[in-house]
Amino acid sequence: DTPLKLADFFQISGVYRPGSISDRPTGGGIYTDTSVLQTDYRTFVEIVFQNDEDILQSYHLDGYSFFVVGMDGGQWTSDSRNQYNLRDAVSRSTTQVYPKSWTAIYVALDNVGIWNLRTEFWARQYLGQQFYMRVYTTSTSLRDEYPVPKNALLCGRAAGRHTRPL
Repeated sequence: DTPLKLADFFQISGVYRPGSISDRPTGGGIYTDTSVLQTDYRTFVEIVFQNDEDILQSYHLDGYSFFVVGMDGGQWTSDSRNQYNLRDAVSRSTTQVYPKSWTAIYVALDNVGIWNLRTEFWARQYLGQQFYMRVYTTSTSLRDEYPVPKNALLCGRAAGRHTRPL
């Protein structure tokens, strides 16, 4: 009922839980939640997409360009890092993961906010092949993030609140 960015900006509790997904799979049971990965501003993360299916899959990250550092057939392991291209990796905002393959990306988190990482295969988004990254800083400087615009439509639990002027 309330967009995540508005909930974050106005510090409205109960809309999502920062860190509701672990940065490493736990193998736990299934549950319904808004998947939000808590990350810190100016950190560097590695994301590995594993595709065990027979179809090509594409993934997109809003608000960022990332470096595609590796891809190969089969199962990704920590030894796969030995073949990463760290010299002239391609910068993209969408990458493909070939059938029965993996793709690894590096992302420099230099853009504060809540950003969606999702499959481009629309039928799969509802199955959980998407999540949000909350790139957080305690700073309230306009250098790091602009406030919600004065003309933004405030809905859900943010209705009736006021944005700060620029």
